[in-house]
Amino acid sequence: MPKASGKPKISDLKGTRVLVLLPPGREAEGLMTHLIRIGCLPRLYWPIPETLPEDIDVIIVTVDSDARADVRGLIAQLGDLSAPVIALVGYEDPSTLQLVLELRAAAVIERPVKPFGLLTNLMISRDVWQRRRKNIERIAEAENRHLALSTVEVAKIILCHVQKMEMSQTHRYLQKAAMDSRSSIEKVAERIIAENAAQAVALRAPSDSQG
Repeated sequence: MPKASGKPKISDLKGTRVLVLLPPGREAEGLMTHLIRIGCLPRLYWPIPETLPEDIDVIIVTVDSDARADVRGLIAQLGDLSAPVIALVGYEDPSTLQLVLELRAAAVIERPVKPFGLLTNLMISRDVWQRRRKNIERIAEAENRHLALSTVEVAKIILCHVQKMEMSQTHRYLQKAAMDSRSSIEKVAERIIAENAAQAVALRAPSDSQG
């Protein structure tokens, strides 16, 4: 999906790779025509493939009584960073709405498809997906920072037990080792843990058992 800068614009949709999961026919042909006019690059698949193509930016899928088994197969393939889904619905009933929820659809288009509704929902789904992706990336970065910090703290404790260092000395030791080896503090910490973890556990075991 083209990367947006600043506020979303209609021109951002140009080149968007759209996977259309819809039985061939007049409705599919009309939808493909609308997408091409917008500037998208649509591909029509039916039935829903067991493995989704990787080079897609948006999925448009029919959600009706005849396609529910196929849609459940699609749901099983979707992950947190999968392309955003736009659901095509002809009428609302509890089972249809349940499928829309399970798809985590970014937008819903009512049949018959109208060009303006299609354009609006493509813009909405695109924006929702980008926000979701950024949130997931922020969470992953935060988790990685926490993991790295924990690794460094464990290495410091090992240095205190094995090398008999004061805690105040351990950070400078790790910094120097990182500079000497031209690697990160985290990498040095991982190496220290791997080399000394067993010895550190052995040194701590007597006191732990006495407690």
